[in-house]
Amino acid sequence: MTYEQMEQEILSVPRFSEGPGIDNLLLYLDRMGHPERQLKVIHVAGTNGKGSVCAYLEAVLRRKGYRTGLFTSPHLVTMRERFRINFHMCSEDQLIQAWKEVRKLMEEAMEAGQAPLTFFEIMFLMALLIFRDQMPDYCIMETGLGGRLDATNVCSPLLCVITSISLDHTEVLGDTVEKIAAEKAGIIKPGVPVVFIDEKNGAGPVIRRQAERLSAPCFSLSADELIICEKTENKIDFLINSRYYKSNRIRLYSWVDYQVSNAGLAALALHVLFPDLEEDVLTEGFSSMHWEGRMEELLPRFFVDGAHNPGAVSRICRMLEDSDRPWLLLFAVCSDKSYSQMIRMLADIPFRRIYVTAISGYRAAGTGLIEGEFRRCGCGAVCSYNTVPEALEAMLQDRSDEEYCLCLGSLYLVGEIRKILESDIVGK
Repeated sequence: MTYEQMEQEILSVPRFSEGPGIDNLLLYLDRMGHPERQLKVIHVAGTNGKGSVCAYLEAVLRRKGYRTGLFTSPHLVTMRERFRINFHMCSEDQLIQAWKEVRKLMEEAMEAGQAPLTFFEIMFLMALLIFRDQMPDYCIMETGLGGRLDATNVCSPLLCVITSISLDHTEVLGDTVEKIAAEKAGIIKPGVPVVFIDEKNGAGPVIRRQAERLSAPCFSLSADELIICEKTENKIDFLINSRYYKSNRIRLYSWVDYQVSNAGLAALALHVLFPDLEEDVLTEGFSSMHWEGRMEELLPRFFVDGAHNPGAVSRICRMLEDSDRPWLLLFAVCSDKSYSQMIRMLADIPFRRIYVTAISGYRAAGTGLIEGEFRRCGCGAVCSYNTVPEALEAMLQDRSDEEYCLCLGSLYLVGEIRKILESDIVGK
C-alpha cells in the first residue's frame, strides 16, 4: 500500500455519524486492549487556540527532557501533521501500518455486527497505536469537535485544559457560549485538575460548576492577569500575575497579542502539572515553539491565519486596529461558518483591497455571496476569484513594497496556500 492509497481510503470514510458514538468506540478499544490506558495524557479542548496551547505545552515538555506525543487536527497539507513524536511528524510507513491495523480491526468488528468508525475516530485510534509503539512520556491530545462526545474523551488524563470559548459549530454544540462551554467542560474528569482561560463571557461559571461537581481542582486565568511588558515587531514580553501563579518575564517570538493568552494558559497548566518547573525551561520552551497557520509569515510581509469563527476573527481585528501597516485581505470561508458576522468585523478594518475566493470542496461558501456581504458592509475595493491560486497570484502581483498581506477565513485556505507556495504554482 502506498501513502496516497492510504489517504484515499481514509478520506472516503464519513466525517461525522449519528450512530452509537463513544459506546461504539469503546467496543473497538476493548478489541485493542485499551492502549489509551497506557498513556499519560494532557487533554485540550476549546474553540480557539487549542493548537497553539498544545504546541506550547509540547515545546516545554520536550525542553524539560521528556519524550512527547502530539495529536492535533485538522492537518493543513499532509495527514502526517496530526501525529507527532517529539514534534517530528510520523513517517508515512508508521501511518500506513497504523491504518492497516485499524482497517483490519474495523473489518472484524463489522463482521460481528458492530458499527463502523468515523473519520476522526480512525485518526484517534491510529494515534493511539502510534503512541503505544513509541511510548512517549507525555501525550497531548487535542479534541476534534466539542469535548463531551469527542473520541478523545475516552482517555483518562493527568490534566485537562480548556482554551478560549466562543460560538462555532453551533448546529452541533449549541447556540450560546454557555451551551458550548458545557460541551467543552465534558472533558473534565473526577479529581483531575482543569485549567481554563476565563474571558468573562459566560463560559467560566459553567466550567467551574462542572469541576465542582466532579471534585476537580480548578485553575483559571483571565486577561487582566496577563501583563504585556514590551512588544516589538517580532516578539512580546509578558508577565503572569494570577492567584495561582506569578511568573518572571516570559518572551514569545510572535507579534500577535492572542498568543499571550495561549502561552499564559499553557504556562499555568504546566505549573499545575509541575509545581517546581524551572522558569528557564518554560521560557526556552516557549521561545522555540512554532505552530503553522497562526499568523504565520510564509513570505516577507505575507501572513496566513486559520481564524474561521467570529471569536478568532475578533482577535485578529483587535490586532489590526493597533497596526499602522497597510493591509490587503484574501478571504475564503466554509459555508457552515458564521461568515456574515466575521465579515462585519473585518469591514471595520481599512483594508486597501479585499480578494474573495473559494476553498476547494463542497463546504466552500460561494464567492458571489461573500463579495456581496463585504459590499453590503461598505467595502468598495473587493474582487472575486474562482480559485485560491488565482486570488493569491492577483494579491501578490498587486501589492506594493509597503503593503502587507493577510489570508484568513479557514484552516483549509491556509492549507491550500501552503501547498501552492511549496509547489511554486503561483506565477507559472
